[in-house]
Amino acid sequence: MAAAGLSVEAKPDEPWTAKLLLDTLERAIHASKTEWLFLRELRIGTGHRGQSLQRLDAFALNCMPHLAMRRICYEIKISRADFKTELKNPLKKRVGMRFSNEFYFVTPGGLLAAEEVPVECGLVEIGHATFDEWKVLIRRQAGFFHYDPELARYCMVTVPACWRETPGPTWQFAAAMLRNQRKELEERPPAPPKQQKIQFDV
Repeated sequence: MAAAGLSVEAKPDEPWTAKLLLDTLERAIHASKTEWLFLRELRIGTGHRGQSLQRLDAFALNCMPHLAMRRICYEIKISRADFKTELKNPLKKRVGMRFSNEFYFVTPGGLLAAEEVPVECGLVEIGHATFDEWKVLIRRQAGFFHYDPELARYCMVTVPACWRETPGPTWQFAAAMLRNQRKELEERPPAPPKQQKIQFDV
């Protein structure tokens, strides 16, 4: 749980949402667009015949062959009740684990204790902390740690996920990733390049 005396919960005027956690996660771990493909709300498959296809909260694919094309699945949990429901239905995360090398739960800081996390999964915690608080908080991390002084927000790996060798994605999954990326570009097109006037010496 959260270390004593640390203000690591969400600020009263900024309740934690899945979007806020994903924004922080992407900014901290997957900011490099040349190295990572970060997909949100990834629907598994492309069919529509009345079937409720599962969605992954987030899926990250490393594009560097020398880094083994690492694949990470993230499952967002805002409340303990949501996490407990997940544990009662282990088949829910099976698809995410099938396509990833590492599977992480992502929660607000202090929501879970390390021993509550299933052995085949990892835990990423995100929270608010002052500069002095994060220097104490960093002692709890077991792997990656990122602190954003501008937002007074941290992102840390509390429980590293075990690496699993899994088969590559199916064509259906590849099509789902491409469709997700196209939708992202349509909804949030990249900003136009900044142009400057060329000055000529007369």
